[in-house]
Amino acid sequence: MNVSLILLKKDGNKQVFPVRNKATILGRRPDCELYIPLQVVSRRHCQLSQEDKSLKVRDLRSSNGTFLNGQKILDETEVKPGDRLQIGPLTFAIQIDGQPDDVSSPDNDLAAPSPDISNANGDVMNRSGTFIG
Repeated sequence: MNVSLILLKKDGNKQVFPVRNKATILGRRPDCELYIPLQVVSRRHCQLSQEDKSLKVRDLRSSNGTFLNGQKILDETEVKPGDRLQIGPLTFAIQIDGQPDDVSSPDNDLAAPSPDISNANGDVMNRSGTFIG
């Protein structure tokens, strides 16, 4: 299974992050596979797990929660192609095996919280050092 997180920026641009590990941690700690150094993101915020032919996400007891399609996840939840994963102010579209082939910009009607990131530097990067800006 080929999984990618596609960061949907407010200006309409996108940035693709392949998910290559069976378990991928997203969070504020520099040793996370996807490093998001924003104060509204917990050190170990959430985990994506690839099992057989499914992808699951679970919140790692983050302070502000992890949202899937605008709904706060409470338990490990299966993720489908085209779903939107929200972590703090960031929205990622989920692409599995190239589906969906066209990912649109963020949906403005998703019910994620609007955290205050005024003290954050806004840099996000994956383990290879690619910044999300």
